Amino acid sequence: MKKWQVYVVVISLFVHLAASRVETIIEGRTGEITNKLFDGIRGRRTVEIINKLGGGLTLTLHCKSKDDDLGVQTLAPDSRWSFKFTPAFFGTTRFSCNFKWGGESHSFDIYDDDRDVGDKQCYLCSWNIYNGSQGGFTCRFQESTGRYDICYVWNE
Repeated sequence: MKKWQVYVVVISLFVHLAASRVETIIEGRTGEITNKLFDGIRGRRTVEIINKLGGGLTLTLHCKSKDDDLGVQTLAPDSRWSFKFTPAFFGTTRFSCNFKWGGESHSFDIYDDDRDVGDKQCYLCSWNIYNGSQGGFTCRFQESTGRYDICYVWNE
């Protein structure tokens, strides 16, 4: 490997590490978790979660990636919580959330580079969490239709 190629690899690794950042937005307050350097290299993402359980149910959620734990959040009916991040340079970003309400407990990968790029890419990844007869499900907003119609069942 030539000397300039080593420099390119080292710089790429630095950019990858520096670009990994997450911020949470809770009722208008922003809390930085990691570095703000190099925003937008892979395009910043916002993940928004909306409690659409109905029946006056409160949604408790806990989201994390392999690098960042976003803590436990509690959402009143029809309220929302969001966080922002820049995906990892090599396309390995995944945020998983555990959702609890009533007697239910479910997990879901709320952001997964393998799923949320390409044809189904999102920069504002807005998710409704629904309660259903089979334990609920989640649907993501699709800009082309203007509806929450990209729906998935839980990971279990």
